Amino acid sequence: MFGTCFNLANIEPSSHIYGPGDRFVIWLQGCTLACKGCWNTAMWPHKKNELIERQKLFNQIMDIPGIVGVTFLGGEPLQQAENLLWLMKKLSEEGVDIMLYTGYEFAEIQSCSNKQGIFDFVDILISGRYQHSLRNTNLIWRGSENQKVSFLTGKYDQKIILECNQVEIHIGEFGELSIYGYPDQLKL
Repeated sequence: MFGTCFNLANIEPSSHIYGPGDRFVIWLQGCTLACKGCWNTAMWPHKKNELIERQKLFNQIMDIPGIVGVTFLGGEPLQQAENLLWLMKKLSEEGVDIMLYTGYEFAEIQSCSNKQGIFDFVDILISGRYQHSLRNTNLIWRGSENQKVSFLTGKYDQKIILECNQVEIHIGEFGELSIYGYPDQLKL
């Protein structure tokens, strides 16, 4: 749709709640899954939001000191599969670990030829559609109890799972607040 450009919803260059260690987090724009109760509805439209050429995004990630991994969410990252696979391959070659959130089920990914390649690069996969009736804010990395955590390489395993609600607040250069995670109720 956008050639070699990613359509981004948001970037956070340093986060500690979207996977193990200090991570570069990328929210991709566009999702046709439209899970009931999703709180990222602004990321559903596939309209142009913020385009960035994939090599430029790779360079931006590699310029951040101290990150151990990159986490992709959205929107639906696998709806930009071609560029995503390209970037995952480049990051893996540099020793950067990869965590991917997707609303697709594991079997759906396996059955779709243009998405299967992710299994070669993803260390931690969070899969399954968000189900509002199964919402649980005390899970790490998941919003609903049906979503699965899969460790696809030997880099991490179940031992790193410590179920708890994590929320991260970032204060920007001009005092703007960004709140990440799964807040149950937030009172400021």
